[in-house]
Amino acid sequence: MSLNIILLNETLRWHDNPLLQLEVGPKVAVLVLDEKAFFASQYGVARANLRRLQQQLEAIAALKRQLASQHIGLIVCVGNIKECIRRLQQQFGATSLYAAEPVGFNEYSALQQLKPYLSVTLLDCNSLLGDGLRPQLDSLPNTFTPFRKQREPLLEVSAPSDHSVSSSAWLSIAQCEVFNHPFNQLYHQYAATDKNFSALEQSATTLFTQYIWQQQHVRHYKETRNQLYGEHYASFLSAPLALGTLSVRWAWQQIIAFEHSVTANDSTYWLKFELLWREFFRWQFRKYGARWFSKGAIKGAIDFNKPKLNAAQLKRFENWCQASTGVPFIDANMRLLNQTGLMSNRGRQNVASFLVHDLGVDWRLGAAYFEQRLLDYDCASNWGNWAYIAGSGNAAERQFNVIKQALHYDPDGSFVRAMLPEITSSGSLVHQPSQQFQSPEHWHHWLAKLRPASSTP
Repeated sequence: MSLNIILLNETLRWHDNPLLQLEVGPKVAVLVLDEKAFFASQYGVARANLRRLQQQLEAIAALKRQLASQHIGLIVCVGNIKECIRRLQQQFGATSLYAAEPVGFNEYSALQQLKPYLSVTLLDCNSLLGDGLRPQLDSLPNTFTPFRKQREPLLEVSAPSDHSVSSSAWLSIAQCEVFNHPFNQLYHQYAATDKNFSALEQSATTLFTQYIWQQQHVRHYKETRNQLYGEHYASFLSAPLALGTLSVRWAWQQIIAFEHSVTANDSTYWLKFELLWREFFRWQFRKYGARWFSKGAIKGAIDFNKPKLNAAQLKRFENWCQASTGVPFIDANMRLLNQTGLMSNRGRQNVASFLVHDLGVDWRLGAAYFEQRLLDYDCASNWGNWAYIAGSGNAAERQFNVIKQALHYDPDGSFVRAMLPEITSSGSLVHQPSQQFQSPEHWHHWLAKLRPASSTP
């Protein structure tokens, strides 16, 4: 009987993992750490920093330990997905490959290129709208509201799989471990001293369960979601969902269960609403593929040429990356990103709008820098949202007045002072740009509203 390769790249978890529940005879669990995705660069920007690499390594190691506890081996390859799977196919004489269906164009293409050598079966393990709810791409709306209305009012989604995982038919730990020297070497070389990554499966499941049931912060999600930092203002689902360490279908059903047994309000609906935004971008990426990396994304002519910056634009982009633009609200959010690998949704919209519309920098450079830094980096959500802000995606461009936003979401300047303690101005004057930054005219009305603490009502 031929061997089946089960590729777990998009599903670094034990629970609700249809790939682990397949009953297809002899099989081997495989995971490929794509070297290009973590060690290459795009537009001159490294694709991942050390912290994001470390999180990925820890997530793989955690899955490896979980499988081992069930007497299931895991082969972890380091390199190119197509080449790694091809070598294993030749090594084992495998005839079939099962994998989660990616949304990233490069990852999807790599699996398609294996079809001459293997029977390739892709399962949608990470979408809300799997199985019979799968949208037809040719009739998929290009804007969010029609997409959302297709799914309401019931907002039905596929249920998480509750089948058990059998340890039989899998290659053993010893049979797999002989292939793992490159990964083990890489893991020891880059191992994090602080291994407390909240996006790993056990931590993510515990934290979201507490958020929903013990602490019930979901009751207030709509009121807190626009905060800039803190412990419980958001669900913090984005990183485990991006890694595939948490099942989006399980998370959805937790919210539904809370609505049925405790309360259903605007906040519980709004958290589901945000998960639908994630879903929308996933299907948009499947519809348009590589076009999302064109300068005009899904609008206008296709242009994959590298962004061109003059000397002034390059300096502005570097200052933006280094949190030294001279605009405190922007620099505070960018410092938060650089220090923690995370940023609030409100912060992301503002720094993106600022880079594109106020600094005149190609949006793809911003998307590339976010890819490097974000611990919740998700290909579709990241590039889709950047194109959205730039006006190249699923709506007209979104330009934010940064000073107006700062006054609304950080009125007393507490967030800026927390992130930029070197700024000593009191009250909302903390949002005053430095003298080196030439404020655009549309800021002037709001700059006139900045007041010291003693003048603040």
